[in-house]
Amino acid sequence: MHRRTFLSGTAASAAFALSAPELALGRAQAKDATTLALLTRAADQLAAEVLEDLEGAGSGRGSARGTLRQLRRLFTPYIWPDSRYHHSAALEAPMETLLSQVEAAQHDDGTFSGGNRHSPPDSAFLMEDMGAMTEAAEGIRHPVVRDISNRLAAMMRKAGPALRTGGIHTPNHRWELSAALARIDRVDPNPAYRARIDEWLAEGVDINAEGIYSERSSNYAQAVSNPSLLRLSRLPGLEGLKQLVRRNLETTIDMAEPHYGDVETIYSRRQDQAQSKQTLHTYYLQYRELAQDFDDRRFAGVVRWIEQNDSSQLGDALADFLDHPKLAGPIPTPVQPFVDFQRYFRTVNLVRERRGDMTASFYAGSDWYEDGEPSRFYNAIGSGLATNPTLMRLWKGPLVIDAIRVIPDFFSMGHFRPSDIDLADDGTVTLSGEMRVPYYLPMPAERRDPDGVYALSKSVDGRFNSALDFSHRPAHFRRLAIQMIARPQADGYALEFTTDGEAEVDIAIEITLRPGGTLMGVQDVSGVGAILTGAEATYTVGDQALRFGPGGSDVMPRLSSGEQYSWAGGRLNLAGDKVYITGQTPFSHTLTFAFG
Repeated sequence: MHRRTFLSGTAASAAFALSAPELALGRAQAKDATTLALLTRAADQLAAEVLEDLEGAGSGRGSARGTLRQLRRLFTPYIWPDSRYHHSAALEAPMETLLSQVEAAQHDDGTFSGGNRHSPPDSAFLMEDMGAMTEAAEGIRHPVVRDISNRLAAMMRKAGPALRTGGIHTPNHRWELSAALARIDRVDPNPAYRARIDEWLAEGVDINAEGIYSERSSNYAQAVSNPSLLRLSRLPGLEGLKQLVRRNLETTIDMAEPHYGDVETIYSRRQDQAQSKQTLHTYYLQYRELAQDFDDRRFAGVVRWIEQNDSSQLGDALADFLDHPKLAGPIPTPVQPFVDFQRYFRTVNLVRERRGDMTASFYAGSDWYEDGEPSRFYNAIGSGLATNPTLMRLWKGPLVIDAIRVIPDFFSMGHFRPSDIDLADDGTVTLSGEMRVPYYLPMPAERRDPDGVYALSKSVDGRFNSALDFSHRPAHFRRLAIQMIARPQADGYALEFTTDGEAEVDIAIEITLRPGGTLMGVQDVSGVGAILTGAEATYTVGDQALRFGPGGSDVMPRLSSGEQYSWAGGRLNLAGDKVYITGQTPFSHTLTFAFG
């Protein structure tokens, strides 16, 4: 549509009263008016931000996926009668600009590129937003809305064949691609789409009995797997998929803390294992839908918690309410979702516990180990592996210890990652493991080559590669065993650190405090952080205080992320205020954390 068509459409808008969204939401016998009001305010704010951004950025919009989401953020208020932008002429030219850019980005084969070229999965992500807009626009006769909807549907029809036959890269792509085909089938019915969905689902959904997907990622659970499976569950015969999503959402409550709503990520196999912030807000639609479907009062409690804790993050949800009007209906009477518990997630070697407003994580689930022994991924880093070395995290209201880690200066092996975790009946958690580094001996006589040609191979400890055929070469080992025992206290925890094996190894306990507080009682070290040598340090946020100590030696920490990182010029580091307690093996130190 040309710009003049948009402008002329505005003049005609009085003749085409937009009532379809109201009628659709009205199909729910009762509406949650308070929720609709807050979602409308949040959506209007997003629209204002898009308009401001477009004014400052000109015509360049980056990826097609980002551009389409900006269009959705304008289109939703435009069709929603309660929005201050309803039928606003100010949105029409920007919507035309954004839509034209998305159309120009679609390849002749129907796909889009988003880093990956001609990508079925990246294209599938666009289909979700296109489908939400076209379905929300059903029954609306307004010429601007009809034109946008028709052009979106045309792109969906064009993408259908490539997405039906195309492939994926990661586990969650299977469900996103299937959900996209379900969306396309709405505008271009074709039995082949359902056949392809069934083919993907026949592989089995990758969620275990503990409610954790194979990627172990909060980000991909909330953004891809859960919403995609819920979309598919609305197809005939697939209603049971809702139970799988319900299982993940039950686990997610145990993975969350009740102040910020942080959802644990240290066990992830994806980017969020770097402890990028993930919160319950992004699960809002899923908790709301299943609270309704299963009359789940605890899920309803999460819904209300999210609404009461920064509803400005819910601006995108209004589009989903218009797309799936049932969401606007009432939810059960909520109950408090955050209760005291201690739970050992055996499939990821993670212990989670909550005591009042105190929440803790203990982790020994690195993919470096399998059943307590080094795995084929030992001392390897990369996308798709869980390698976070954080042993413990701790929250109490606004006070957050984002990580407790141990860094020995041992053969450039970097951070210690435990291989075992144990939860005792009294609530004590023990993390343990050892580092073993070989020295290689002469090749056995039967494997010697007079020309000195031996296989290029990775060293047994994974630190480097060399033409020494390591797998057939005898070795003797230097070892360093490390253990941390966490004992619950009334006001916090006592952590007992001990080592066994190699002596005279410098070792550092690294404590990462979430920024925003005041740290006292430590010695600042330029370029490092701080060291604690005295009896106690304090960290305060507002009127909340954390005391921890005692400190260790006055030796500066010798920090290494390991040769896998340093060879590539990288460093394994978290943002935040760092405090180090240093010593030397044999090392024995009890560190207490007390809130009050």
